[in-house]
Amino acid sequence: MKRLALALLLQIAAACSCPRAVAEPLAGTEPLPMPQDVVAEHLKQVTGYFLRRIDQAQEIRDRQWSADFRSVEAYETSMAGHRENLRRMLGLVLPTPGAGQVARDTAAEGKGHRVERLTIPIIKGLSARGLLLLPKTDRPSPLVLVCPDADAWPEKFTGLDGKVPAGWLAELVGRGAAVYVPQSVERLEDHPYCQTTNKKDRRKILYRLGYVVGCTMPGLDVQDVLAAVDHLASRPEIEAAKIALAGIGQGGMTAMYAAAADRRIGAVVVADYFQDRRRCWQEPVDRRLPGQLLEFGDAELAALVAPRPLTILNRDGQPAAADAVRSEAVRAAKFYRGLGAGERLDVVTVPEHRDIAAAAAAQAAELLGLPQSSTAAGLDGSTVAADAAAAVRNRHFEERLAWLRHQIDDSEQIRQQRWNITGRPAGEFPQIKAAMLDEYRKLVGCIPIENTPARPRSERVLSTDKYDGYQVLLDVTDGVECYGHLLVPRGIQGKVAAVVCQHGLSGRPEMITGIHHTGDTPYHEFGRHLAERGYVVFAPLIMHQYPVEQINDQARQADAAGMMRAAMVVAKTRRVVEFLQSLGFVDPERIGYYGLSYGGYSAIWCSPLVDHLQATVISGHFNDWRSKITSDATPTSYLRHPDDDFYNWDILHRFTHVELIAMIAPRPVCVEFGERDGITSPEWTAYAWSQVRAIREHVGLEDRIVLAHYDGVHEVHGVEAFDFLDRFVRPERPVGRDFVDGAPFITRNIDPANGVTGEFWIPKGARQFCGMAIKVSRSGTPGPLTAKFGSAAGRDDLGMVRLESGAVGEKPGFCEFRLEPKPVVAGETVYFEIRAESGSDGHSIVYGPKPIGGTYWADRFPIAYRVLTDRPADSLTPAAR
Repeated sequence: MKRLALALLLQIAAACSCPRAVAEPLAGTEPLPMPQDVVAEHLKQVTGYFLRRIDQAQEIRDRQWSADFRSVEAYETSMAGHRENLRRMLGLVLPTPGAGQVARDTAAEGKGHRVERLTIPIIKGLSARGLLLLPKTDRPSPLVLVCPDADAWPEKFTGLDGKVPAGWLAELVGRGAAVYVPQSVERLEDHPYCQTTNKKDRRKILYRLGYVVGCTMPGLDVQDVLAAVDHLASRPEIEAAKIALAGIGQGGMTAMYAAAADRRIGAVVVADYFQDRRRCWQEPVDRRLPGQLLEFGDAELAALVAPRPLTILNRDGQPAAADAVRSEAVRAAKFYRGLGAGERLDVVTVPEHRDIAAAAAAQAAELLGLPQSSTAAGLDGSTVAADAAAAVRNRHFEERLAWLRHQIDDSEQIRQQRWNITGRPAGEFPQIKAAMLDEYRKLVGCIPIENTPARPRSERVLSTDKYDGYQVLLDVTDGVECYGHLLVPRGIQGKVAAVVCQHGLSGRPEMITGIHHTGDTPYHEFGRHLAERGYVVFAPLIMHQYPVEQINDQARQADAAGMMRAAMVVAKTRRVVEFLQSLGFVDPERIGYYGLSYGGYSAIWCSPLVDHLQATVISGHFNDWRSKITSDATPTSYLRHPDDDFYNWDILHRFTHVELIAMIAPRPVCVEFGERDGITSPEWTAYAWSQVRAIREHVGLEDRIVLAHYDGVHEVHGVEAFDFLDRFVRPERPVGRDFVDGAPFITRNIDPANGVTGEFWIPKGARQFCGMAIKVSRSGTPGPLTAKFGSAAGRDDLGMVRLESGAVGEKPGFCEFRLEPKPVVAGETVYFEIRAESGSDGHSIVYGPKPIGGTYWADRFPIAYRVLTDRPADSLTPAAR
């Protein structure tokens, strides 16, 4: 797809010789000062807005966290709601009693210790695993759980993989502690499935499959630790009152969250993790947590640990990191001081040369009050076979993969049962929709625009005999603007309909409007075509721009502040609609939306929340959303792509494209789908459409929710979708389609074996249906043409007409199939079928405008026609004939 640099666009505009195109603003707007690079500027603005929302989140947290320091019991009561919210944010599941027996296999044994490999069932299909080192002693041992970083597994981390056992491990065992190292999932691309998903590491794969069904990767890690605590605290070899938890890097995150979630953990050491989390969106994506910063920074996690001891380890020699640690520790300290336990929160700087795991283990030992030992435990000879360790690593990953796949499979039934649209009376649909919208608004979030005047600025950059073209800039919200192209048809009388036309990934408004743009794109300048048909068109620049990493960053920034990135698309779309409504020549109640690709994403995800959009066309996006974001069977699945924008929290239990369309209803929706569109598959579209069809039939919206299925690729077709817009935003206009002299057109021969079928609607104000005119010619002496009209496909209850071949000329022109007038209701659908009878020689030829993209199905030829009614406006003029 070609991209036109804005600087070049402006140079061309400035050099345009047409006097009407020279820097003239639209009436009622200010002159337009343009940035040098509007795309870069707008991406910067959106990022800046999300970062400001992240900064504001700390103020929100400060207001939320009202601790009761009268006693430890009162404090714990005041923290209970936050602790429950934490567990919910992590996506923790309740362990199932009797999920299975704990497997305890001896992996190695020495003179004074034993190494057990544990498999601890959590719920059906999910188990925790890890290595337990037990000193051989007659007394219960204090327990230290040590969580490694994401590049190591227990055998490697402890040195029990055939190398030298870790000194910190020997030290802890020598001081009488039992040590447990949980099996986690590594941030490594060393499993065959990593190649299946286009080189995604193990953790990223599980993050993507889990996030959409309400599971987080940190939550899975915490779940493993808590299951280990459940089991180990019940064993006679363990002193349950003395449990410490330490973690390094990713393991530090696990330790922090596990201790915050479970009060049985008596002391915590967090290394290389604790800090100000305002840059969490720059961390590995598998750490992503929904709405994290609205309630939980690291200081708030520390508040849930308090008054238990918490030691924070920070490496020396990293000033920026040290400042981030100190500032967050200051915020955490107020909770410890309030409990009279200020000394239990400690920040320790570790020299660069020292092993951070050894430092963490030593701190854990001190917090537990372990006795000093003159000698470390002898662990030589305690080796776990490499193939056994690899098998456990893969089993742990594959089990989680399978378990998440099961959750994804179950999400379909859970979501359908949650809303139960077709299972409840149709009269209850408004209440169901209201509940859905309430949930959806919370998911998307709100970016307020009410207190920001639009302050429109514009500049005319193009004039043709059919329309004028403007560049427009609107203020949206604090520090954010929306840029776009406006096309205004010439000769407007009164108020006319408008359409917001949205580009996709790395598209530009000029690809839609054609303003100083050369070369074809999948958009085929569909905005220009609409303007030529008499619509006012606004094509916004929305921040769907390469590289994808920018989109991913914004998605994570928005999520950290408790919203979807789409919230900004909603805000910009609302501002564009308000601007169009403010124009004296636009009918404020007749504004449609038409988007292709990522623009189709905007159409379906934004329209439920933009009430003033009267009709929506979703092109090149509608899908079986569950398959689209989780399937590994086809390259078109986003699971194989780098985009994180589509992985929204617990989405599959709440909303797919089916529910989004239900929330737009009863406003009209058109799904434009090309059979060979690589964004989806015919099977995915058919599956999702079958569910939409069931809903529309249940609530009686068959005419208002339609599928425009054509033979094409990822592109705008512009036939049924254009008709759809005419029907619902210009219902008073004569119904039909045609092409002007010199415009491209297509033909189809009509004979006994090949006919044309379709449907149209009765225009506003018509009371009688009188027939149909079609553009047709003949070659030779074909048989008569017959047309039948019905209230459903294949029926003729509205009449049949026979047109003798002699009534058809050898040159194309409109010929009428006139009926005895039939009473009809404006807006109702009429189905037609045109066939030819056998003749002595030749055939009839029907004509139609050439689709702007793709082609047509043989029996769905886009014929040029006019609906004939009792309205004078629907009669053919002599020129049309």
